[in-house]
Amino acid sequence: MIKSVTTILFLLLAVTTTTAQTKDVLLGKWEAAYEEKGEKFYVTYEFKKEKDKLKCRAIFIKNNKGEKGKYESLTMENIVLMSGKGKATYIYNEGGEKYIFNAKLNLKNKNTLSIKYTYWGFSETEVWKRIM
Repeated sequence: MIKSVTTILFLLLAVTTTTAQTKDVLLGKWEAAYEEKGEKFYVTYEFKKEKDKLKCRAIFIKNNKGEKGKYESLTMENIVLMSGKGKATYIYNEGGEKYIFNAKLNLKNKNTLSIKYTYWGFSETEVWKRIM
């Protein structure tokens, strides 16, 4: 009996620790490059825990002309990541409208995150690079 209880407690602890570590691997700042109408711009994102849930926010934007500014927008929530693969709810805000897509996450290595989603019949893949 004691051996069974000890084994169960050990497994619960191992699962909890593994889950925390896999989510924590995304914590920090990431950057993605985009191009629109011939202009290139970069968005800085930050993964952090909010009320014990992992969320991602866009926090900064700059273009290739040196113009930059603070930008605050929730980008991902409901993030699940296990062994480098996962999913999330991707949130895109434009012109006061909020668009929500299901996204697949692929942590290619500790500094490269691929995010794939489909919207309005178009498939998109973003590549984010860790900056901090």
